[in-house]
Amino acid sequence: MKKLKKFWQENSVLLVLLLILIACLIAISVVVFTYFIGTNNSKYGDRLEGIENYPFKEEQQDELAEQIKADEAVDNVQVETSGKRIIVTIKFKGGTMLEDAKSKALSSLELIDEKLLTFYDVEYQIEAPATDNMEGFKLAGSHNVKGTGGIVWVNNQEKQDEAEEK
Repeated sequence: MKKLKKFWQENSVLLVLLLILIACLIAISVVVFTYFIGTNNSKYGDRLEGIENYPFKEEQQDELAEQIKADEAVDNVQVETSGKRIIVTIKFKGGTMLEDAKSKALSSLELIDEKLLTFYDVEYQIEAPATDNMEGFKLAGSHNVKGTGGIVWVNNQEKQDEAEEK
């Protein structure tokens, strides 16, 4: 007992510091595990909470694609989901004007249930091949849950040099 008392008197500061170091290492390990490693196996983390309340089934996707494809200017439609996004790819026939394609995509937004539009972002990818008298186009746009209600299109116009314009 005397040896233990003597050891405590000589090394009490070091032992207290060692206990503090061990407590800090345990606290850091807990923080690292909960925040960086976590227990969720989904690549989306907890961002998809509540998605079961807003199902967008395969049948609904096929029905939406068929309704869009009913237009005579549409060549092919593909509808798929990824997380909280509905991705609509519309391929128009050659000769379709860009503004017409944009308006057809906007009108297809009305075919999606209003309840789904409050949860899912809708991304559009529209394209048409070039013909002899018209240029083709590829354009992407999106309708966000908290957006203004329309589709925001990406501006992918090539800028011409000032020398070419003159």
